[in-house]
Amino acid sequence: MQLIVNVKKLNKRSSIPASLAEQNIVGTVLQGFRFEGEEITMLLNPILGKWYKDRDGYFYWGGGLIIDPVKTNNNTIGLPVNLPTDFKIGIDISHYNELINWAAIKDSDVSFVYIKISEGVGTPDRRANEHANNARQIGLRIGYYHFCRPDKRNGGSVISDATAEADEALKIIAGLQKPDLPLVLDLENQTGWDTPLNKQEYLLWVTTFLNRINEIFGTDCVIYSRKEYLDQKLPSTHNLGKYKLWSSYYPKNPDVNKLTCPIGWVDWAIWQYTDSGVIGSNAKIDINILKDSTLF
Repeated sequence: MQLIVNVKKLNKRSSIPASLAEQNIVGTVLQGFRFEGEEITMLLNPILGKWYKDRDGYFYWGGGLIIDPVKTNNNTIGLPVNLPTDFKIGIDISHYNELINWAAIKDSDVSFVYIKISEGVGTPDRRANEHANNARQIGLRIGYYHFCRPDKRNGGSVISDATAEADEALKIIAGLQKPDLPLVLDLENQTGWDTPLNKQEYLLWVTTFLNRINEIFGTDCVIYSRKEYLDQKLPSTHNLGKYKLWSSYYPKNPDVNKLTCPIGWVDWAIWQYTDSGVIGSNAKIDINILKDSTLF
């Protein structure tokens, strides 16, 4: 279960003590600290109250903890441990998510959704409008993402191609529900395709796209990708770290404290921690944690 420290600080112990005076303290955690823990039922001294053990084998006195109120029954499950204060849960969807049980999502802790609107030029997502309308009806905050195909096929140059893709995204957004969240550049490869651009060309493409969106919207985009992909495609001296990062990484046991950023970023804003999330009767779905309150 997810647990939250609700006292100013709580001792972390190597074992359950026979008395609170026992010196087996290995550290402390502060109020608001979250972790995945299990209740220990076999106690040497039940007078000490409940005790919980975390995934690393350390023990905490239950009197300093509360159970995280995030719903875990038939809604979002398998949340990362060490969640930040005031985090938000969100999903991202595209036409691949055909039959969505929106009632289950409404009854969950999901508060935002990112919707795919386009890929390259000339390939709008056929369900973007439907998804946006349904999400708005159940009160979710809406954002859109564009799957980028950085190359030179539109206009014959890096700049003309990036501008064409940005204009494509802008045109589609104009016909959809007004977004609450910034536009996202989805930077990744897919089966049978990857960008043919070298690192400097790739950086120029991304920068051109970002500048074009800012020129029209007056706001900056969010960059979505995997750490290893951006480290491979961008020069190490790039200056994109000023843009918010949406990181994609699916560990077996997701832990907020163990998520590392690509070269050039010092922190992340959103984490897509699973592509196999369970929400009610829905098929497997991407689930995200948003920790940057400035986006919300």
